[in-house]
Amino acid sequence: MIRAVVIAVLFAAPMAVADVPARLDQAFRGWVEDVGAQAAVMTVWEGGTHNSDVAIGMSADTAVELASLGKAITALCVTDLIDKGIWAAETTSSGVLGYGPDGITLARLMTHSAGLGPDQTQSDMPRWLDTAEDRSDDAAQQALRRDGQSGLSGSFSYNNENYAILGAMIAAETGQSYAAYCKAAVLDRAGVTTAQISPRTGSMAAWGGWQMSVQDYARFMHWAYGPQGIIGSAPQNWPQAAMGGGAFYGAGMTQRAFRGSMNYWHFGLLCFPERMTAGSYAVRWQEKWSVVVSFDRCLDWDQLFALDAALARAVFQ
Repeated sequence: MIRAVVIAVLFAAPMAVADVPARLDQAFRGWVEDVGAQAAVMTVWEGGTHNSDVAIGMSADTAVELASLGKAITALCVTDLIDKGIWAAETTSSGVLGYGPDGITLARLMTHSAGLGPDQTQSDMPRWLDTAEDRSDDAAQQALRRDGQSGLSGSFSYNNENYAILGAMIAAETGQSYAAYCKAAVLDRAGVTTAQISPRTGSMAAWGGWQMSVQDYARFMHWAYGPQGIIGSAPQNWPQAAMGGGAFYGAGMTQRAFRGSMNYWHFGLLCFPERMTAGSYAVRWQEKWSVVVSFDRCLDWDQLFALDAALARAVFQ
């Protein structure tokens, strides 16, 4: 989950490398106390190497709800099919699914700029919660058969339906379930071992239904967005949509150029009062430090931005 004004806080001072993990630990613990989370976990990686974890009220290796961080898995599935020559950035949903309007391309769907709206998954997800059956095709059909769209094609507007359509397209193209294909094509190759479709949010598979440990998500993030990754090695080769403030939405992540490299980040939230509350955050700074966080609260944007700011200060002070 994200909004157009999200800007990861950056500071000009060089990193004091030896102190960074300790400062991140302190910043995270302080933020957890401030927001009243009872269970929270953070993993810290330096480059592609695990450095340390902070676990509060839970184990560091627990498979947590990724929420919208799972969109990056879907995006990497799409890049896999493009890299194999099966798809191209201009491949359309109608060409793969056989229904819906012409001209809705992979590039637009990946970057939330297909002009879809309103996001009907927001009203559907409460009744789909606690089921593992993938509802990507249901959400795709609702979006693509809708009479008129409230969005503007070519302009960034965050909407789960974009990634639901991608999930339906992946299943239709490969003849496999979305989850089976993406696990083999992406997660197994990344060295991830704890990933599974959540028994509670699996209905939202392509846009918010994965579980894995925060350590494994950091491993996946390095594999995909690190300097040797299919995205990280050449981000300019993949679709991007401007969000404002120098930030762009690319392949399942927000990104911004910084000091000759790229920063990547994303938030996730699952807010079902008295049923499920979970949140997540992942960030990769300057091809140097990566942090992945999970917590048991449904928070507002100010609280999420406070996490972003606290962790960035810890890295860049």
